[in-house]
Amino acid sequence: MYIFLKKTWKIGVSILFGIVVLLFWGNVYPAHLSYQEQFQLFLFDADYFWERMAVPGGLADYVAEYLTQFYYHVWAGACILAFLYVLLQRLVWKLAKEQGAADVYYPLSFLPIIVLWHFMGDENAMLSLAVALLLVLSASCWYADLKGKWQRVAYILIVFPLLYWTAGAAHFIFMGWVIVREFRLNLKGKNFWGGVGVFWGVGLWGIGCPLLASMWVQFPIYRLMGGIGYYRFPAVIPWIEIGLAVLLVVLPFLLAALPVLKKKPVFYGVLQVVAVTLFGYYYVAAGCDMDKEEVMEYDRLVRNKQWQEIIGKAEKKSPTSPFSVTCLNLALGKTGQMGDRMFEFYQNGTEGLLPEFRRDFTSPLPTSEAYYHLGMINTAQRFTFEAMESIPNFNKSSRCFKRLAETNLINGQYEVAAKYLRALRKTLFYKDWAEEAMTYLYDEEKINAHKEWGWLRQIRYTEDFLFSDREMDIMLGLLYQHDHRNRMAFEYMLAYVLQQRDLERFMKYYPLGKHAGYDHIPRSYQEALVYVWTQTHKNFQGMPWSISPQVVREVTEFARIYTSQQNARQVLPARFGSTYWNYLLLRK
Repeated sequence: MYIFLKKTWKIGVSILFGIVVLLFWGNVYPAHLSYQEQFQLFLFDADYFWERMAVPGGLADYVAEYLTQFYYHVWAGACILAFLYVLLQRLVWKLAKEQGAADVYYPLSFLPIIVLWHFMGDENAMLSLAVALLLVLSASCWYADLKGKWQRVAYILIVFPLLYWTAGAAHFIFMGWVIVREFRLNLKGKNFWGGVGVFWGVGLWGIGCPLLASMWVQFPIYRLMGGIGYYRFPAVIPWIEIGLAVLLVVLPFLLAALPVLKKKPVFYGVLQVVAVTLFGYYYVAAGCDMDKEEVMEYDRLVRNKQWQEIIGKAEKKSPTSPFSVTCLNLALGKTGQMGDRMFEFYQNGTEGLLPEFRRDFTSPLPTSEAYYHLGMINTAQRFTFEAMESIPNFNKSSRCFKRLAETNLINGQYEVAAKYLRALRKTLFYKDWAEEAMTYLYDEEKINAHKEWGWLRQIRYTEDFLFSDREMDIMLGLLYQHDHRNRMAFEYMLAYVLQQRDLERFMKYYPLGKHAGYDHIPRSYQEALVYVWTQTHKNFQGMPWSISPQVVREVTEFARIYTSQQNARQVLPARFGSTYWNYLLLRK
């Protein structure tokens, strides 16, 4: 048993590491995977392939985008990342072992992968870097297997430009590793000047590759030197990328330089495992942003129309950012609960209903979803298109393509819809949907019979007018007046003025609800109505609305505490935090 463990403990530790990676991405940080998938459009198309291969690092980008499309299923993405991390770690160890590192230092070979893991906690870190590292470390391992001097020279001359064009600027890791290895070998042979010659020869050839590439591709030198596809924002080269590259160059040699521990190797091995685990836990946690993960999870649920799951999530912890509150309010609207439950949750004004357009590639998406489900199809289309065109690395978006195909189908713009659908037919996970959607082209009856598209066709605007996002209550009112069955438009209109604390407009709009088919007055409307009544009446006699006795009792108690206790602002939220009065009088 001892002999078996001695032979297999290293691979066992790697497998255990892979399981931890799998559980992390699949259970702790899954929304980041969905986020990555939606901001690319991988096409099984020759033009798409050659477009990627036309720039340095293109093969790494192509392979990374191919793998990223599987993030459509979160656990598939988690499996891919677990496999890549373990494979990279094994390659790091192979390089260290080639230099003579002792097995007891195996746990330290996980350090670069932990740094990579930390980096990929950033939602803008692309999988291209991990694929590029895989290509570079593989090239280094193949180089280590070469014995003859001239074989290695020929390998460097041929592989350097190939590696640069396929992996990008990560080829500098290979360059640095070769320089250190050859310099070390020359020093062992007491050939210092030979080592200097290797330094200059290999270094100039490595640096020369991006300089030569600048003659064919239109990128700034700093991007050719720092990597094109490793980070979503083209102008940014994170320092952690440089630190990771240095670590990958020097770590194999540092591990080889450590002394062989003949006494208590098990103890020191376990000590390293504990130390690396603690470091990994805190360093990976430092690279994660759980607030962003929460926001992305809301967006993922909206994208998949999981309305009850959104409300259930908010019941456990009320969202606070405009992005996530927008998702929650949409879920309340889609399930018919907005009028009753809106103020049970944190509300940050109209920015949590229909936020103003911001020129970025994330915030317009939940807003476009709200516009889409309300029936404001043109506005939803505009927000979706602008979001896609704002993606920093100029990728297209599978999610946006799908929504743009839908909005153009609803509007009867069949040629435009066909353009998006033909592209989606070349994808893996949207192909079947696109094939089905193609059957709706030019078929008015079929579209009108569609459960969602047919309904949205009926409730959308049919007359041209000037749209103003500064008068959103009027826009919603026009939408509701067009079709009184669109109760969601009515509820958004009242929510908009309630959150603006404009009770005068609320009283003006409220009577329109007689067409909405309510079987009771929603809770938040009752609270607003009874508040308005108390401002001009001493008692509740003669109220023209069916206000529940509970609301009457609660407003009486709220008013008593508010007017008689000095610490009312501290006491009232605990008892009445889910009421409109709390939002109206106590929230800033």
